[in-house]
Amino acid sequence: MMWNKKKLYWIAQCFGWLVYVVIVGIFNKLNGSDLSSDLLYSLMFIYLIGLSISHIYRSLIIKLNWMKYSVSKMIPRVFFSVFVFGLVAYVLQTLILEVVLFELNFDFQFVDAFPKVTNWSLLFLLWSLLYFLFHFINNYKKEEIKNLKWEVLRNEMELNKIKSQLNPHFIFNSMNSIRALVDENPELAKKAITQLSNVLRNSLLMSKKELIPLKDELKIVDDYLSLEKTRYEEKLQIIKSITPETESVMVPPLMIQTLVENAIKHGTSKLIGGGKIEIFSKIENKNLIITIYNSGIYDKSLVPETGFGLSNTKQRLNLLFGNKASFTIENENDRVKSELIIPIPNQ
Repeated sequence: MMWNKKKLYWIAQCFGWLVYVVIVGIFNKLNGSDLSSDLLYSLMFIYLIGLSISHIYRSLIIKLNWMKYSVSKMIPRVFFSVFVFGLVAYVLQTLILEVVLFELNFDFQFVDAFPKVTNWSLLFLLWSLLYFLFHFINNYKKEEIKNLKWEVLRNEMELNKIKSQLNPHFIFNSMNSIRALVDENPELAKKAITQLSNVLRNSLLMSKKELIPLKDELKIVDDYLSLEKTRYEEKLQIIKSITPETESVMVPPLMIQTLVENAIKHGTSKLIGGGKIEIFSKIENKNLIITIYNSGIYDKSLVPETGFGLSNTKQRLNLLFGNKASFTIENENDRVKSELIIPIPNQ
């Protein structure tokens, strides 16, 4: 990167001063001057003087670290420097061209010197504007990249925070399910503990990843539903329709499981006659669509949007996919419909 910057700097230097001397040559030609050897020598030395002094100017800027100053503090330094270097360039031009090359007697005249010093100073002022503008844009891009990296880090920290909340919440609810079986049916409680160990093992492994294939997430859902089926028996009906091509799509771990758990806790479990949990998946418009139906009625006053399952889902989707993903929950045909829309990369 440093080599590329140096290369770019020297290309800009050489090309910029070459453009200037070519413009001066064209201007002299238009004013009736011939492209004599004297004019060509003059243009060559002007090119070398401009190239050398601007490079020295740049070295001074770097050595004194002018980039650390604010614009208000930098402006007087720039104006003073361009005047000094303009004066130095005028002296060199006079000594090399008039005294050494053309062997003329040097006779200082303010009227002659002032426009030449001013011309050189304006050239170095233009050079300064271009140089600082380039560094301003470059530093702005660096700062933008830095901010993006910080945003990624912040999102990662937020995701880890959410994940750290997810497992204890899941374990707590599962243990409550088993506790309800201990007195009612000890044999089923033993079976439920075995099922829970399978659920926990899979969920702990999967939760360490940011995204997992849908088929792996559904394994956790199946284990969890088996655990709940042990508890509710015929009161819980499960219907699944998973399109095969959706199984490889990457989804956030434990997200669907959390929604299924939420559906049972706030819907099916509260109905005297029990109810259904239906899970569907499909691909539509380059998106994975997961739809979960559960018996019952969605009441915001009883299950506020600040509830763990809903807020967790929305936060994770936003952090991972931004506004490309969405989650909705609503009542539809006397049942509750929860829908996840997750973008599929490279579709």
